[in-house]
Amino acid sequence: MDPASSASSSSSDASSTSEAETTRGVVKAASDADAGDGRDDFRARYDAVSDVPCRVTSIELRGVERTRVELIEREMERARRAKTLDEIKDALFAADARLREYDIFKDVAMVIDADNASVFKNITGADDVPGAKVVVSVEERDLLHARAGTFMSKRGEGELEAAIGLRNAMGLGDKFTLEFTRGASSSSAYSAGYEQPRVLGSDVNLTTSLYQSLECFKKLSSFDVTSRGLTVGLTGDGPGTIDYTIEHRDVRDPTRLASRGVRKQLGESLKSAVTHTYVDDRLDRHVRPTTGYLWKVRSELAGIGLLSNPMATKFAKSEFTTHAVRTLNAKRGITASLTGRLGVLLPFGKPGEDGAIETCIADRFFLGGVGCLRQFETSGAGPSDERRGESRMGRPSDDDNASKEPALKRDALGGDFVWSVTGAVQMDVPGEKFEAMRDAGIHFHAFASAGTLLPLSALAGGAKDATKKIRDATRASVGIGIVWPLPIGQIEINYGKVLRATSIDRAKDGFHVGLAAHVNL
Repeated sequence: MDPASSASSSSSDASSTSEAETTRGVVKAASDADAGDGRDDFRARYDAVSDVPCRVTSIELRGVERTRVELIEREMERARRAKTLDEIKDALFAADARLREYDIFKDVAMVIDADNASVFKNITGADDVPGAKVVVSVEERDLLHARAGTFMSKRGEGELEAAIGLRNAMGLGDKFTLEFTRGASSSSAYSAGYEQPRVLGSDVNLTTSLYQSLECFKKLSSFDVTSRGLTVGLTGDGPGTIDYTIEHRDVRDPTRLASRGVRKQLGESLKSAVTHTYVDDRLDRHVRPTTGYLWKVRSELAGIGLLSNPMATKFAKSEFTTHAVRTLNAKRGITASLTGRLGVLLPFGKPGEDGAIETCIADRFFLGGVGCLRQFETSGAGPSDERRGESRMGRPSDDDNASKEPALKRDALGGDFVWSVTGAVQMDVPGEKFEAMRDAGIHFHAFASAGTLLPLSALAGGAKDATKKIRDATRASVGIGIVWPLPIGQIEINYGKVLRATSIDRAKDGFHVGLAAHVNL
């Protein structure tokens, strides 16, 4: 085999390279080893033999400790089937990428060289094909893995997350993880999860999780939800995921001040649901993106296998969200963005005593907040109901207690139909003195938001009546502000004006401070 058929492929865990960049590294490594010949000369010699018949005759593994040999050999199967040097090179790039996707290796390096000791025997009786040997060197990650961090929940609550587990304990790229989450309020979650990539050599990844969670909504409404259940998820090489969830839920009133609308929702229920999520992410980055788009469709069908069970929730739910960004002036850091959301929740099953089929408050949509409808508090727009007061519950009340009102006067009830849209223009902070602020991602923005949240019963009637009700129930706001991106989300200090709202919405003009996810999808 010609010496020009030597090539190598390696990259570190700290950064990934494109195929073109990796190819340049391959050429340089072989060029340096090729008796001082220049890169251009090697490139020409490689191109001359890249399509010459060549087969992999041996694969040597180095650095393998816990990982099972068959896992690596399975990813190398395409290289064994390759028939030319160029096909072998492409197969090694693909194997390198797939091995890294397991997230069990710190580093993967592959070297192909002439196998002068053997040739590939051609079963057709034609001339023997030159053989090539491949050396695969890996550095495995530690068995124990742990992480900790903070994030912003959809309820507008800051939460701390910690997890510890075992990585590649069985040598199949598996992960066992114990996870704990604690919110700034009383929210908490505990889970034990297992992940198995490339199940039985396929492109399907399996995740399972046993969990117990307490979601506290008392800052938004007088209820919390305790859930205990099992989730099984399947993902492939594509952007779609499928999950099945079976759980027991208990909606309670921890405040004892719940409105009538919330009290109707209290109690236990079962949920058996299949969820499909499809995401197409073309943003250049998630923290202050400058170009691209992202859209997501999430569809859920609940009641699987429990159609005759009166405790089971039964509904079809779909939500479409999108975010698009375009640069208007790169020099001044001016971008324009558009964020949209559309969701529908359709219940089915046996009607209640009033002849209506109601949805569970834990499954409904909510509207309002920094990342959704600015100048409105989190879940501060849409249907709500007045909470009970202290004296109305028959509790003793003195002069102080008689005048004391609950901090939250109305409970957010959520809705079955929601749409919202936000248009914004962002601009870097100008001036040489503020370079540090620009480096931190701090920027100005101007925004306009609008949205509607309604129960399904409000849309009864013809399309004309429904359109009028949606228009009449639309909330809107405009404003300007400054945004500070952080790892857990972005802090916004806005000054805005509410253009449309009802008297029962939790909204106000003036300054408003909040924390939201970078891309609210």
